[in-house]
Amino acid sequence: MTEPSPSPIPTTSSSQSWLDSLGPLDDLWANHPFVAFVLGVLITAVLAKIGWARIQVWRKWRNRQHKQCITRRRQQLPPALPPFTVESRGRRLILEPAQPQHESAPEGMSIVRLLSAKSTPVPFLDRAEALTRLETWAWSEDPFAIYVLGGDGGSGKTRLGVELCRRITTPDTHHRGAEVWKAGFLQNIKQSDNASSSDDASSLLLVIDYAEGRPDTVKEVINIALRAAEEPERRRVRIVFLVRRPSPISSTRQGSNEWIDALRPQESRDEGLNRCLDETSTIVLNNEELSRKEREDLFEVAYKSFTEPPGSPPPNGMLNQLNDPMYSQPLLVTVDAFLNARPLPNSRTSCSPSELFEEVLLHEEHYWVEHWPQSLAVNTDRERQTDGAATPIDAQDEKRRSLNRELARQAVAAATLADIQDEEDAISLLRLLPATPDKNTEDLAKWLRDCYPPHTNGNGHSTLWCENLEPDRIGEHLIVSEADDLVPLLQELLSPSRVGTSSLRTWTVLERISTDPRLNGHVGRILNDVLVEVTQAVHTETVNSQSPDLAAGFAKLVNAVRPHIDPNKAHEAQQTLSDSGYFTALLEYELAQCSANILPPTDDSSEIDRATYASRRLSLSRCLANIGRHDEALKAVREATSLYRTLVEHNPAAHTPDLASSLNNLANHLNNNGQQREALTTAQEAVTIRRKLAEHNPAAHTPDLAASLNNLANHLNNNGQQREALTTAQEAVTIRRKLAEHNPAAHTPDLAMSLNNLAIYLDGNGQPHDALQTAQEATNLYRTLAEHNPGIYTPDLASSLINLATYLDGNGQPHEALQTAQEATNLYRTLTEHNPAAYTPNLAMSLNNLATYLDGNGQPHDALQTAQEAVTIRRKLAEHNPAAHTPDLAMSLNNLANRLADNGQPHKALTTAQEAVTIRRKLAEHNPAAHTPDLAMSLINLANRLADNGQPHKALTTAQEAVTIRRKLAEHNPAAHTPDLAMSLINLANRLADNEQHHEALQTAQEATNLYRTLAKHNPAAYTSNFAMSLHNLAIYLDSNGQPHKALTTAQEAVTIRRKLAEHNPAAHTPDLASSLKTYANVLERSGSNKEAARIRQVRDEVLKRMKETEEGHV
Repeated sequence: MTEPSPSPIPTTSSSQSWLDSLGPLDDLWANHPFVAFVLGVLITAVLAKIGWARIQVWRKWRNRQHKQCITRRRQQLPPALPPFTVESRGRRLILEPAQPQHESAPEGMSIVRLLSAKSTPVPFLDRAEALTRLETWAWSEDPFAIYVLGGDGGSGKTRLGVELCRRITTPDTHHRGAEVWKAGFLQNIKQSDNASSSDDASSLLLVIDYAEGRPDTVKEVINIALRAAEEPERRRVRIVFLVRRPSPISSTRQGSNEWIDALRPQESRDEGLNRCLDETSTIVLNNEELSRKEREDLFEVAYKSFTEPPGSPPPNGMLNQLNDPMYSQPLLVTVDAFLNARPLPNSRTSCSPSELFEEVLLHEEHYWVEHWPQSLAVNTDRERQTDGAATPIDAQDEKRRSLNRELARQAVAAATLADIQDEEDAISLLRLLPATPDKNTEDLAKWLRDCYPPHTNGNGHSTLWCENLEPDRIGEHLIVSEADDLVPLLQELLSPSRVGTSSLRTWTVLERISTDPRLNGHVGRILNDVLVEVTQAVHTETVNSQSPDLAAGFAKLVNAVRPHIDPNKAHEAQQTLSDSGYFTALLEYELAQCSANILPPTDDSSEIDRATYASRRLSLSRCLANIGRHDEALKAVREATSLYRTLVEHNPAAHTPDLASSLNNLANHLNNNGQQREALTTAQEAVTIRRKLAEHNPAAHTPDLAASLNNLANHLNNNGQQREALTTAQEAVTIRRKLAEHNPAAHTPDLAMSLNNLAIYLDGNGQPHDALQTAQEATNLYRTLAEHNPGIYTPDLASSLINLATYLDGNGQPHEALQTAQEATNLYRTLTEHNPAAYTPNLAMSLNNLATYLDGNGQPHDALQTAQEAVTIRRKLAEHNPAAHTPDLAMSLNNLANRLADNGQPHKALTTAQEAVTIRRKLAEHNPAAHTPDLAMSLINLANRLADNGQPHKALTTAQEAVTIRRKLAEHNPAAHTPDLAMSLINLANRLADNEQHHEALQTAQEATNLYRTLAKHNPAAYTSNFAMSLHNLAIYLDSNGQPHKALTTAQEAVTIRRKLAEHNPAAHTPDLASSLKTYANVLERSGSNKEAARIRQVRDEVLKRMKETEEGHV
């Protein structure tokens, strides 16, 4: 019998090998290959989808963890104090308060913020007790005060400002009481509707960083602070200006401290601004180098602040390197302490600031990593897939590896180089970086904003997309290190389309770091390619804004890269500035300097090369004169004139017009340098040449002839040839009036200039009414021109107003004269703010005249202050350029002596008059023809001051010397000097009478009267008034010498003349008529004609009454 087989045992799938499951697949692949292929693709897709989903889940988890980590780190930071505002008389100051100091370095904080003055945790060490001095100054009882902190980048200016704000706003500081301070860094100034203060602060501290680059702010904040200090609720107002480096200014504007001078050119219309700056205290941190002990103390506290955990002291021996001179300022000591407290792997000993800054940036990269967007990560999803599942350790490692270091450095450099306006601007600029990928630039822009969030204004809104990297020196190092990769970005930032207020940041940073040769080359070559277009854009913006700040900032950059600028490009760019005037004077000079940077011609040079060089030197001379460098201007124009003379010898037809133009300019520069005689000879040569040219080609050369005639009249007048000056000026006006009729746009400015000059010569030749009418016509023309183009014509308007004031006063309109002179002075103040070297002499002249009109309008105290300001300015000018400005100083001293006498200070008046005589005596010794007439004038003034001081004998001797001088002058040139001789004789008669020499006084007065009678006969308009004055004085001397009949006849003649003069010009001559009526009545009374004397006094009373009514009605 056969045994049965066993039953099969059931099994589960789990017990079956997975390889067994492939059997059906093998069968499927063998029997149905297409189905197998499709099924394989589907399975692969499902698996890939599952893997992708896992990656996305992991990525979301990582991003959430990243955000939570950042939030936790930011919560560790003290709450930021928002900006606050202070209202004062219609202006709103937006201030950023000093933030609370961190006691340690919070995790996740930007490394550079740990080093920034406003956010560093390093305790402050009061080196050289600078903060103590500042705090004492702040708490002083003065209602208003200014302090200037000067020093290079990294010297500790900003930190001092921050600590001062913290110290005085801390309650009960040094038990000072409950006084309320508001203190902060000025962000902005805006218009406000509030007319009064709207805060509870009794004291105010304003800190202005980078003050030397914010001229408009400096000017405005001083004025606002001065007004705020006058508010009853204010106890004290303080300003601290932080100045990184003194700005180069003309030596005519320099004071005793170059750091204060960095603010001085931006002078306010308020006359007290310079006095405020003169009283400013200063700490120059460059001069306050850290001592050895201060370096060690700072290093130790900084090291303890940066260690983790805080408080660990530095190891022994770590302080030895502080002996190096580069650690003389706080920033590098603090940086070195940080790097030692937190050393990086493989860090090396640094031996230069650049190496220290580079190590700081390596630390900053860890901060960048924390914010780096995944979309810009260097490692790809494919790499992530091959790495398998993520772990927390893997995520941290990937974050470090994901940073695109090259891109991050370029992006931060870009943000440091430019004031990025908004997200769109950020994206467009970042796309220019070589390392920027084709997509996700928006994420890069947001990364910048996350890393360096912008400051907010008083309304909580930001004005920029992100902040710049600070401290400045670290940001500047980054830009220099990335310079080669920033060329496309620089091309955009330096393009014409970027010109505007935001471009000032770029230009300023590039100018500061232009000492790096590589970066200087990049910037210079880029700027050279677009120089003409950028200059045109700067010109447009400058004219529209009516501010020179943009042009001045661009000029500094041009100066920094001058070796890379093509002279021909510079010349072309310079031509675009032809109608922007003083607003672009500094830029025009820099371009002229570049365009003149060509090799001087040699014997082998072509005619074209010689002519080009001469033309460039001539243009440079004009630009030098426009910025007040007259001695250099004279040297340049002499060189140009010499070259043109040589060119004319070989090709007169081509170069004679250029020679005439050069001679015209040479004459002006000679005059500006005090060489009047040579100026006249040169101007005469220019007229001779141009007259011949105009005869052969009137259309081409008649305008130039008129210009040279106008110039010649000025030089004739300066050399005492008034009649010839008048004739010449009249010819110039005749020519230019005809030209303006045919082409007003082209020739009206020239006509206005000639009319302005003609008025001077008309007045000098005794035609005051004609002078007034002519001056009014010139002023009206200039006012219209200045309204359309202030940059060009404001200086001319100011000059014409000065002349107009003179003729108004001479025609008996003193009130109108004062108003006009004040307008002229205000304009010159504005011009001097923008270009002090060029317009300070004009301001002094305007002040000199204004003082006279103030005195004539019964304001002797204001007149004295104004005259003192004029003398102060001219004294500085004369120290710098004695030949050009010493004569003007003597004139102002003469005027000041009179104002001192009017204010009851006879002794000071005498001392001042003596100084004027001393100066003019020396001038007359070196150039008798030019200065002897002025010496005689000062001697007459000195004689009067000696008489006031009870020295009649010395006064007489001085007056006699003046008469002797003028008698000799009148013998050689009667037309020019006889009027002055007659006036000196009147003064001498007074001095003789003071010395009881009445007979001699009578004889002298008679001679003066005879001279004036003759002068009035030949030129009644000019001298009738003086003739009447001499008759008036002569009547007094006749009466005192016992000749009553002659005295009566003479007094009656004086009254008759002055009555006629008063009929034609009451305002000018009625006071003199009243004086002569009084003298006439006195003589009548002493002659026994009491009844007639009483009648004349009644007439005089009526005259005075009408005069008073007229004045009151006018007011």
